[in-house]
Amino acid sequence: MRYSLDSDAIIQAWIDYPIEFFPKVWESLHQLAIAEVVGIAPVIYEELEKGGDELFDWVKERKDDFVAENSDELQEAVAYLVNHYKNFGLTTGKNEGDPYVVALAMVEECVVVTNESMTNDLNGPKVPDVCREEGIAWAKFVDIIRNEELDVG
Repeated sequence: MRYSLDSDAIIQAWIDYPIEFFPKVWESLHQLAIAEVVGIAPVIYEELEKGGDELFDWVKERKDDFVAENSDELQEAVAYLVNHYKNFGLTTGKNEGDPYVVALAMVEECVVVTNESMTNDLNGPKVPDVCREEGIAWAKFVDIIRNEELDVG
């Protein structure tokens, strides 16, 4: 896997690249999931499910291709992140998927894709803050389009 997708990145991409106008973006993203280039942690799937919208329906039909295994290694990485970074994800009850996005990137040694911005506050860090501390690259969804040379036409 080369990319661990955060729910906010997928949701914003759904808005920026509506499937009715950019079907190739979504077809290409699905092909990347089949090839195990992109993926989401199980908790991210659950976050998308809460939306209960067309995006979730689209992901649900492709769940086996997108959702990574909820392995012991993933859970250990999540535990490390939650215990190491105060108020990151689980402890606040807000953005509970964030530790899973970063943990998946740790386990898979891949890039995190998020729309969050760095806060430079490790007492209430966002995904990019933790990525920086852990030496994990992060990017925006458009970087997948560029790096993987997706056809958006």
